[in-house]
Amino acid sequence: MAKPEFAATRYYALAFLAPAVTITYLPIWLNERGISDAGIGLINTVPMAGMLLFSVFVGRLADRASDWKQAIMLGTGLCAVFSLLLGLAEGFWMILLVWTMAILPAGLVSPVADAATLRLSMRLGFSFGTTRAWGTIGFLVMCFATGYLILWFGASSFVWLFAIACGMRFWAATGLPKLRDADKPRSNPEGKLLSREVMAAFQPWVLLPVIAGAILFANHMVMNAFSSLVWKQQGLSEPVIGVLIALGAAAEAATMFAWKRINTRFPARVLILIAGVVAIARWIGMTQSPPLAVIVVMQLGQAVTFTFAYLGCLYFINKRTSEDISAEAQSLFGVMMQGFSILVVAGFGVVFGMIGVNAFWICVALSVLAIGMVQTSLKMRGPDPSD
Repeated sequence: MAKPEFAATRYYALAFLAPAVTITYLPIWLNERGISDAGIGLINTVPMAGMLLFSVFVGRLADRASDWKQAIMLGTGLCAVFSLLLGLAEGFWMILLVWTMAILPAGLVSPVADAATLRLSMRLGFSFGTTRAWGTIGFLVMCFATGYLILWFGASSFVWLFAIACGMRFWAATGLPKLRDADKPRSNPEGKLLSREVMAAFQPWVLLPVIAGAILFANHMVMNAFSSLVWKQQGLSEPVIGVLIALGAAAEAATMFAWKRINTRFPARVLILIAGVVAIARWIGMTQSPPLAVIVVMQLGQAVTFTFAYLGCLYFINKRTSEDISAEAQSLFGVMMQGFSILVVAGFGVVFGMIGVNAFWICVALSVLAIGMVQTSLKMRGPDPSD
């Protein structure tokens, strides 16, 4: 493995350790600090709101820098510093402030890292999918490790475990190679909220499949939020639920490892379309409370429903935009994913409280909508190698 590819892979392998620690234990830690359920929800939501507000702006700044690595180091470095203060934070407002600053900067530069690494992979000839797959593997390993480490060392270990994970991510960021192509001429795109170049690139036939991918992504956030509760109500044990969640992530990683072959055989929009079709079957299955064997097959479907849509959109955007607006364009996609996720998960929660698993028909309907958007795009302009 060439040095730049190894450095990028190392970064992704470590980039998702902090989110893994967070998902595994943050709500429990906050509860033990006396934070109410509403307060826990707010502490989780404020960083997401910040990403919605500032992602595109940060992407534009990153595009104007001499190299994207500077933005990635700054964002991950700020998180590493503020993570050291988490154990000293007392009371709701101080915890909210410190936690937001320990999460938001890295979240803002995450699309920048995707854009930069994707550009680097296409320039040097390695697979971004394989590189990104190591992020999923690191996330899975850390989820399991966090549970055992906190069991052995106690609840207070969450703080230093999170700080170590943030520090390792920053260390990996410092080791990234030069990400921008120095031989390409540079320009400074103009515009207010969005640069004129991004607005020109996202023509209707380009915008529709990107929105479709963001909608399909949001459906998976519903699974993240409610699948364990649904399966628990169906009588599955916690260990079985844990295996099912890990199985979905493993299937996702397997597709990422094979992405170079998949991406060269199918246009990006066709892959997003396939993701929507398979998603319909998966979400219909969730409405039926199926037996365990069927749930296993449905979880394996994440290899298509998530990865085809997510990586398909990243590659599609990359091929339709220039290097001068790459981070801004991927940040815009990130805003779409976050925005739809908030709306869909919030709406699903209300409906789930009224009709239970039948709320997954919302995901079915949204998948049908996503398919319609991609089909409309393909009618406007058929698939071609530039996809």
